[in-house]
Amino acid sequence: MNLSNTLFSRTMNRFVPTLVLALAGVSFMSAAQAEGRFVISADGKEVTDTQTKLVWQRCAVGQTWDGKVCAGKATKISLAKAKEMGAAMTPAWHLPTKEEMVSVVDKSQKKSKIDATAFPGAPGVIFWATQAGSTDNLNAWLVNFKNGRVVANTHKANYAVRLVRPA
Repeated sequence: MNLSNTLFSRTMNRFVPTLVLALAGVSFMSAAQAEGRFVISADGKEVTDTQTKLVWQRCAVGQTWDGKVCAGKATKISLAKAKEMGAAMTPAWHLPTKEEMVSVVDKSQKKSKIDATAFPGAPGVIFWATQAGSTDNLNAWLVNFKNGRVVANTHKANYAVRLVRPA
């Protein structure tokens, strides 16, 4: 082995580990940027989705924010009552459309198919969603956060609710 090969080999032995660490750092930054999709409000009760420009209640109706997690059990209510509840609040919240609700489904999550950092303590249950443009109580969608599935349904049962509003 000549001197130039030896110098090249030593340089590469120092450079390659540094390059590997640098590349690993880049992949960590990408993961951190993905986590930046959701911005938590100062009081911890709301989450703004920077991709959809929607503000979500961090806890399902019936749960309360205890400073660390959504505590308690989600209340199951009728579609009509869920719609009324949102409209009566200031600022005006609404029952999410199917498309809005599906936007927060994260099938990579284990217990509940929603971002566990943005929505800690979120129950893996079925939530109401509406049909975009529909104002009646006959057509509804159900989004199951236990498995991430979406199905159509009539309004005759009670399910969990998470309200949303524009940012």
